[in-house]
Parts: sequence; structure tokens; C-alpha cells
Amino acid sequence: MILYNLTLQPPTSITATIVGHFSGGKQQELVVARHQWLEVWRPDTATGKISIEHSEHMFCKIRSIAAFRLGGAGGAKDYVVLASDSGAMAMLEYEAGKQGGRRRFRQAQSHEFGRSGLRRLMAGQYVAADPSGRALMVAGVERAKLVYIVTRDSSSGGPAIASPLEASRAHTVCFALAAVDVGYENPVFAAIEGVYGGRVGAKVLAYYEVDLGLNHVVRKWTADVSDSANHLIALPGGAGGSEGGAPAGVLVCSAGQIEFRHAGCAACVATIPRRQRSAEDEDDQIPIIVASAVHRTKATTFVLAQSDAGDLFRVAVETDAGMAARRVRVAYFDTLAAPAGSLAILRAGFLFAATRDGGGSHQLLQFENLGEDGGGGGGGGGQGDSSEEALRFVRHGEMASLAAVDEIDSIAPLVAAQTHDLAGEGAPQIYAAGGRGAASSAALRIVRHGAEVADLAAAELPAAPTGVWTVKAGGAERIVVSLAAATLVLELRDDEVAESPDAAGLACDAPTLAAASAADGSGMVQVTPSAVRHVLRDGRVREWRPPGARAISSAAASAHAAVVALAHGSGRAVWLELHAATGALREAATIDTEGPGITCVALAPPAAGRARAAFVAVGCGDCAVRVFALDSDGESARLAGVVATAAVPEAVACIAAGNGAEASVFCGLRNGMLVRADVDAATGAVLASRVRVVGAGAVRLAAARVGGAPAVVAMPADAPPWLAAAPRSSSGRPQRLAPLAYDALDHAAGLAPTPLLPDGALAAVSGATLRIVAAARPEAAAVNVAAIPLGATPRALALHPESRHFAVIESERAAGVWVSRVRVVNPLDGATTDSFALPRGEAAVSLALVRFAADPGGRLLLAVGCARAMTLRPRACAAACVRLFRWRDAATRLELAHETAVADAPLALAPFAGMLLVALGRAVRLYDLGARRLLLKAQALVAPTAVCQLRAHPTALRVFVGDAQESVRLVVYSAAARSFRAVVDDSLPRYITAMHVLDDGDTVVAGDKFGNVVALRVPPAALRALDAGSPAPAMASGSSSAAAPFRWDVVAHYHVGDIATALTTAALVPGARPVVLLATLLGSLGAAIPLLSRADADTLRALERSIRDRAPPVSGRDHAAFRSALAPARSAIDGDLCERFFLLDADARQAIADDVGRSVSDILKKLDDMRSLFAF
Repeated sequence: MILYNLTLQPPTSITATIVGHFSGGKQQELVVARHQWLEVWRPDTATGKISIEHSEHMFCKIRSIAAFRLGGAGGAKDYVVLASDSGAMAMLEYEAGKQGGRRRFRQAQSHEFGRSGLRRLMAGQYVAADPSGRALMVAGVERAKLVYIVTRDSSSGGPAIASPLEASRAHTVCFALAAVDVGYENPVFAAIEGVYGGRVGAKVLAYYEVDLGLNHVVRKWTADVSDSANHLIALPGGAGGSEGGAPAGVLVCSAGQIEFRHAGCAACVATIPRRQRSAEDEDDQIPIIVASAVHRTKATTFVLAQSDAGDLFRVAVETDAGMAARRVRVAYFDTLAAPAGSLAILRAGFLFAATRDGGGSHQLLQFENLGEDGGGGGGGGGQGDSSEEALRFVRHGEMASLAAVDEIDSIAPLVAAQTHDLAGEGAPQIYAAGGRGAASSAALRIVRHGAEVADLAAAELPAAPTGVWTVKAGGAERIVVSLAAATLVLELRDDEVAESPDAAGLACDAPTLAAASAADGSGMVQVTPSAVRHVLRDGRVREWRPPGARAISSAAASAHAAVVALAHGSGRAVWLELHAATGALREAATIDTEGPGITCVALAPPAAGRARAAFVAVGCGDCAVRVFALDSDGESARLAGVVATAAVPEAVACIAAGNGAEASVFCGLRNGMLVRADVDAATGAVLASRVRVVGAGAVRLAAARVGGAPAVVAMPADAPPWLAAAPRSSSGRPQRLAPLAYDALDHAAGLAPTPLLPDGALAAVSGATLRIVAAARPEAAAVNVAAIPLGATPRALALHPESRHFAVIESERAAGVWVSRVRVVNPLDGATTDSFALPRGEAAVSLALVRFAADPGGRLLLAVGCARAMTLRPRACAAACVRLFRWRDAATRLELAHETAVADAPLALAPFAGMLLVALGRAVRLYDLGARRLLLKAQALVAPTAVCQLRAHPTALRVFVGDAQESVRLVVYSAAARSFRAVVDDSLPRYITAMHVLDDGDTVVAGDKFGNVVALRVPPAALRALDAGSPAPAMASGSSSAAAPFRWDVVAHYHVGDIATALTTAALVPGARPVVLLATLLGSLGAAIPLLSRADADTLRALERSIRDRAPPVSGRDHAAFRSALAPARSAIDGDLCERFFLLDADARQAIADDVGRSVSDILKKLDDMRSLFAF
């Protein structure tokens, strides 16, 4: 088995955020690090919305990032400096895709200083950049500090780095790093350091000065700071202070206080205000600063600091006449819903708050005030303030100084996930339990493949329409709605759809087959069953009627042309062109399909630099789409290509591809399939075609523009619509096809962008209702998330198969006491149908649905494992039990049946052999149903450390046991002897966090807490021994577990870089074979696709090898070493690395294609098929 691994959704947790001008323009952008991914986000200052412009896998663990701008004239572009586990310093330039290039990160400079940055002695944990653009420092957790002097390359104008200067110091731990703004004096870097071996916990603030003349680094100045110091805020200043009134120096943040420090200056300390205590508060937490942001203007310097409780404080440093700091003031500003891992202030008046460890969505907030007019609330602390009232503040119920304008979903931390198609959509939904705390972040999230859709307006129509189009008339956009025997003309007014006061010359007494705006605003084109009408701007109408008074059966229109198919199965169509000056309609060519009737037609967009349509696509009744192009004389049409289809085409649409040399022809078939064919834009030749099942009925199509790019909306009957958007011209990727999270549609048309809707909208028809909706680009949002709020951190979930309700256990440790409950949730409407609170002090740790063979009624029961006064380190509890619940009220409510005391915390439960298997420390116990308690039937020590996962074999009396440190064991149960026998164990220690047994019953896929995924299979010798008889002696119930006689066969192994919390198998695409779905703690989703063809495996492996050599990751990390972090990668192909092929230029693509022995188009098609046919 060879697995092709793809990332479906990057981690939603954000490690770090920086703001700058990374594309070289005037607009500020955000660069965010999502664990292994680096992304460019562009905030729209007009609408307040954030769009993800670019996302790229770095193939390393990103620990911190910094923005770096070269000093001197011409420094208008910021670079990204990456600190990671790559063992290298990487300076990246973002290429924004100008002049036809690709959007991607380019390695501007890189220096390798170690083979791996995983060790604490290796630099790569922190990075800081000199504000004047002359040097940067990369530091490790312990000892290592490297300084790079950066200059401008005279030939390329880009950055050039010299050999690093070492500033390492033995027995020193670094807690924070910042660059001090000292103007044009020698660069200075500040670090909070702890020296071990001396006074326990002693910390100092150290200044490292880079002497540019002597080319060395010296530890210039140190000062003792609080032992709890954890965060540094560098103030923008310079030699003698700054124009904004802030002195140069740093703010040292520690528990409960913020201190200004600088070499040669007196220290100033301010106390951080605390929340006003209420009667419900059980503790008075000391605030600790975890994130900060600094924004400098000509008038002032604005500093925000956030505590671990989510409170924002404004910090101000007061100076005297000589710009020397004399006082630090800390005032309460506002409160966010959850603590942010990083903050960034934008020049346009926005604050970006990125959650890191869970706690809700990432937010873009707008400043309502700066906290100076009383809007920010009281609670200010400064040097010398000691009164209790001055150091307390009343937390705002809602934000007073900030207003949320946009959110980016985060599903981290994700602790459990399952896949089901409970909504009957034909594709599974991912039900992920995640978030933490009693805030709104704890939720059961429903993750769907597809783009989100927002309703903007709606209007009821007199009857179900037969089509809808949008045209421009008189400077306003009109919506043309065709009914069975008439046409309505509507317009959008103040978010409402109303009938237009005039028809603008359109014929309203007949149905419309096609409509479009003419070129240069010269009028409109309307096609009715009897004529093609060109309505001029002055109201005159030019008509063309079919010869012999024949009717028109189908039509398509554009700004310059129209094509009409004649009725009665003639197989003939007429290509018409509009004369811009006179408005006349001229017959450019007659199309003859030579027999088969025409079912649909479409006009291709004009080729680059031309006004004439490149070709016409004609759907025929003989299950084919024919492409016709005009001859060189422009008077006749020739057959340029044929696309064979599996059913009769229902609709056809054409859009331009991103590269301009190709166009895409989409064919909606009557059997629910969507065919996409790549066509040469100049000649009309068919290059390649692909098929996707999107529904069960006929598929209608509509061309539109979404996000400024051409798109096609596919509308299968009685199924959600799909959106295929052409990629941005510089993305390098093919069209991304994704379903829309919306009801089934009958017709749709695109609306032009407006200032409030810069990405445009859709006029869509469902039944007799016209709706105005806005859809996100598929490439910007692979999934959409709907959240059902929970009361506390979820730990596990189980689905009742009949009522389709989830049972979720929640547990939270508040003020040192566990609080838990069992909740029953309806995932379809989000309602909580029951909630059972466990006794205070108990933690719910596991649950399982079980059907006991001893139960005469065969009822499905819910078992919940609980532990009282549980501690995680050391792992212990005062008491433990297993509670058994009965379902009632159609399996929507719970009723406690009884509870059974057990000897240890039941970390895992599983149904097994008509009984319940319970994991208790190193042992497992098998319980049967009793009247008042569970009855013990068998027990044995089966694991060396602690059993954390249990999975039963689908048919045999075998159980897969996951150990917390010692991998997976296969244990066999003997019903006659009531004993367990270990058959197979592992030769490597693996700290198991998730496990799933494949359908064959002999293969288990497991993930460990170090970010590895492994597929283990029972060896053939063990299977023969199991068939022959007992392969091992019974395991004693009171002694240590014995070694198994067999070892697992490692089928596949690779490093994903994140802790796997859920593993399952599911067919993500209707009709496709199942894949292994992976969910991780930081919110990423991945798929491992088994390759059944040796030819596909060889091609993809050769592609991976060639890209690894010719286009390695820009982070400097060795790709093979990254995927082989614990053990060498085996039988796994990195699909994320293969998809770097999309980002390469033409020459690099051709060189890699030559290495692989395939054409560039073949490789592009294979990569697109691997994602679209099996995943998303």
C-alpha cells in the first residue's frame, strides 16, 4: 500500500502574525504563520473583509517570523524572515504575481547553520529584525544566538547577508527577543535571559550591540528583571527619542507589572490593573501579558498589550523635556473574547487578533476610539499607584473601543472528529469537537467541503422562471427573468429586488432564451424563440429572424456575438456578430452538426486582444459536445474538436483560463455529471477533459464572475450547486471546483462588482424565489464551518445511529475543580435535547455506545468513564467509575441506569463481544450488563504504560490496544477461558493519540503525539498462527504484560508535523473509493489516498523526487528529513510537495516533466485528478 498524502485544510491555529508591505505596493498586508504554512492575507480597508491571497507549505515547523525592510533609499518592500526547525535562516520575498508571474514565496537569502533545529541548543526559536534594516538576530531556546548583517546587493538590489556573528552564551535560556530602535547607531537586540546554575529562576535583560565597523557582537548591558518576566515590547524611537514622543527602549512584561528599561535610563514600573472581583469569582488571577502590538504615527506611539485573560491594555510612556522616561501608565482598553497569540495594528485603523491555542475565530477589529475619551473604561496603573481602586477595572460586557468587522474560522484545538452524511448531501460532513473553555470557542463544528454563501436579498416571483440573466441598461444593472410566456425586468434597490419601472426596450411579451449587454455600452442583446433582438442605446431595435420562420430552441449571447440553435432537430445553428457602429446583426457562419439535434450552445470568451469569440461549443443529442471555430476568412465554421460525454448534454458554458492561452468548456450532463474540457483559445482544439459527479439529475450551467475571475455555477437538480472559478492569472493552479453551502438552484447569473460587493454576487433562482447571494472563491475557502456552541471543553463524542443525535462529554478544570456534563446535541438544528451534569469534582474522560448481548431488549446504551479529583501529572485519581445511561424519548434524552466503581481512570471504552471493554491503566477489563452494576468477566494487563485507545476487530474476538508510550498491540480474547493473549506488538515506541482499524481488520492506522502517522499490518505468520490455534500464553491479571511473539509489518510511515487526534476512513467524493481522513490538534485536515496503480505510484514518486531536487522548500528545510522525523518515511508520497509544481515557472515545469518522462499537461492533469477525484 502506497499512500498519497494531501492537506485538505491547513492548521487553523496561527503561530505568529506580522504586518507590512510585502508585495511592494501601498496597501498593507498580513503574513501569518499557520504552524507549517505561510500565508498572505489582504485586508480590504473599504469593506473590512480579509481575503487569503496566497498560502504555501514551508515543510517545517515555523516558530516565529519578522518583517525586514532594507535600509536606505528604495526600501519600499518588506521581506519575511523565518525562524523554524529547519536549521537555517531564511529570508523570503513575496512575489505578488505581477507581469504574469506566479504568486509564491521566493528565497531571497538563506544560511544553514545546523542540520536540524529540533534541539534547544539550535537557533530558530526566536527572530528579531533591526528597524533600520541593517541586521537581524536568530536565537534558540538555550545558548545559541546568531546575528546577520544585511546589506543591499548592488547587482540585484535585493538583500545580501554576511557570515553570521555568534553571540551565544552557555548556561543561558532565552525567554524573549526584540530589536531595540536606536536610530542609526549600532543595532541593538534585547533578550530576557535566565542563567541556570546560579540563583534559581534568576532572569536578566541583556542588550547585544552589533558593531558594524568592527564586525562583532558584544553583550553591552544587563539588568536584573522579575523572575516572571516573559514578554518584550520594543518601543519605536531612535537616538534622542522619536518625533512621536516615545523614548527608545523596551517594555519588560512580567506577572502583574510592566517595566520600562533602557541602557543608561532609570527604570519605570507600572502595575497592570486587575478585573474588579465579583461574588462569583473564586480566584484573583494576576494578569500576564501574552501578546502586544505597537503602531507609530507622527503624533504618538500607540501600544496595546493583552493579558492571558483577553483584556487589552493601553501602555503609555510619559517623558520629560529631555525625552527621558519618567512614568509608565497602563490603562484598561477593552476585552476580546479570547486571548490572542499575536496582535497586529494596521495603518487604516484595524486591529488583527489571531488566536493560537484555541478560543474562537481570528478577528479583524476596527478601532472605535483610542480609549482617551472614556470609551475604554477605567482602571489605570502607573508608577507609585498603590490604591486598590486605581488598580481595578470593570470588564466590558461588550467591546467598547473595538468593533468586530470580519472573522476567520478556527477549529483548533480539535480533540475529536467523525464523518457522517447526516444532512443527506451525498458527501460526508466532518463533525469536529474542539475549542476550549466555557467561552464560545468550545463547540461541535460541522465542517463541509465548499464555499460559504451569504444571502443578501430575496423576492418572490409570480411563477417558476425558465432562466435568468443580468444586463446593463441606462447605467444600471437589470435582472432579466424569463417565465413560460413572458419576461420580467427587475433591479436591485437598497438591498431589495423590485420590478424595473421600464423594460429598457426588452420584449416582455415573450420568454427569453439568452440576454447580454452589448459591447461599449451600445445596448443589449435579447434572444426570444422567434428573433434575436439588438436593443440600441437610443431605443431602436435591430432584429434577426431565422429563415423560414423557424423557431429558436436554445441560444447564447455575449457582448459581441450570439449563437442560436434552430428547432425541430435540424442540427443547425447560426453564428451572429454585432456591428458596433450600426447595431446590425450579421450572420458570421452557419454551423451544421450533420445529423444530431442540438441541446445547448455556448460562446467562448474572445481571445486576448480580440473582440471576436474564439469558438462556439455545441451540445448534441448523440452524447457529444462539438467545438466549432471560424475559418481564417471569417465566413465559415469548421469543426475544431469533439468532447465525448457519457450522457446527453443539458447545458454548456465557456470561460477563460488563468493563463490566457486556454479556455475551459464545461458540459452539464443529464445524468448528474460535469465535464470540464481544456480547449486551445486560439484554435479551439480540445486538449484534455475531466469528469466529476455533482448530482443525480440534469446539470444546468451559468457563467459568472466571482472574486474578479470568470466562474461557472453548476446546478444539478435537487442537489447543492457547485462553483468552478478560474484561478487568478498568477496562481498557477487549475480551476478549483467546490460545492456551495446552499440549497439547490435552478438558474443563476452573475452580478457586476459594486463598492459594497467587490467580489460581485449572483442572482439565483430556486423554485419561484429570486435570491441575491454572495459566494466565496473555492480556492480561498476549501471548507465552510458551522458551529454548535457547547458549555465546556469537549473530550469525546458518539453518534446514536437511529436518532442521529450526538452524545458529547464536556469537562473543564476551573479553580482546581473538575466540572463535567454529558450533552445530547441534534446536529441538524443545533439544539441541545438533554444535558446531564456529573457530580462536581468528576472529569468525564471517555464514552462509548454499547449493545450488550445479555440485554433481552438489545438496547443501545451509553457508557461514560469518569474520574474524581484526576491529575494528569502524575496520572492519578481519587476514585473512578463507569456510568451507564439508557436512551429515552426516541433516543434524544438520557436516563442514568447505574454506575460501577473501577480501580483507575477509564481512559478508553469500546464495545467488544457483546460486552464493554474498559481500559484501566495498564489493564483492560471486560464487563457484562448487570441489574445494578456492570459484572466483571475478564481482565488482564495488556500494555506496558497505560491503555489510551481501544478498537475492536470488526468480526473476530480481537482488540487493538493503543498504549500511551509503547505503540499498538493486537490482543486476542478467548471466550472459553475468559483470557486475553498478546499476539502482535511493535518494535518502536509510539505515543499513540489516535487510532483506526481499516476494513480488512488486519491493518491499523495510528498517530502519535510527535506528529507521525503509521500504518501497521498483522504479519502473515501471526495470521496463520491465529487460524491454527493459540499463538501465545494467556496474560495474567496480576503480573506485568508479556512481550508478544510477533511484530507489526510497517506498511507506511510519514511525519505530518502535528498531533493526530482523529483518524477514520471515508469517501470524500461521491462514487470515489475511501481515503484515510486525518484531523489534528491544530485544526488541520488531511487525506491519505491509497494508490492502486503501480504506474501512478511510480509517476508521482518520480515527480516528488524531482521537485525535491529542483524546487526544494524555500524554508531551507530538507524535505526528506522533515517527513522522516522519527523514522524514515515509507510507502508515502507527499502530495503537498508535488503540488508545488503549480507554483513553478514554465522552464522549471518542463525540466521536471523531462525528469518524470511525462508532459507538463499530463502532470497537471494527474495532480488535479488526485485532489478532485478523491479529496478536495
